[in-house]
Amino acid sequence: MAFKELDVVRITKLFHPPGHYDGWSINKRSPRVGDVGTIVDIQNAPNLPTNYVVEASSPNGIPDWLGDFFEEELELVS
Repeated sequence: MAFKELDVVRITKLFHPPGHYDGWSINKRSPRVGDVGTIVDIQNAPNLPTNYVVEASSPNGIPDWLGDFFEEELELVS
C-alpha cells in the first residue's frame, strides 16, 4: 500500500536504531512502536525505496519527533 501526504499512520516496527530516526537532531524523544503520526513528506529517488517523513506531536501540539520510515514500518490509521 502506498501512503499519501497527511495520512495518519501508526509505527508497527522499527528497522533501525533510535538515532537513525533523528536525522535533523530535533527530536524530543525517539519514535516507538505504537506511536501515531502524520505523513508530512514523501521522498522518492531512483533505485531507492520510498521514504515517508512522519511527524508525531504531543497533545499540546508540540512535535515530539520527526523521522523517515519505510512503508513496511507503518500502517494506516482508520
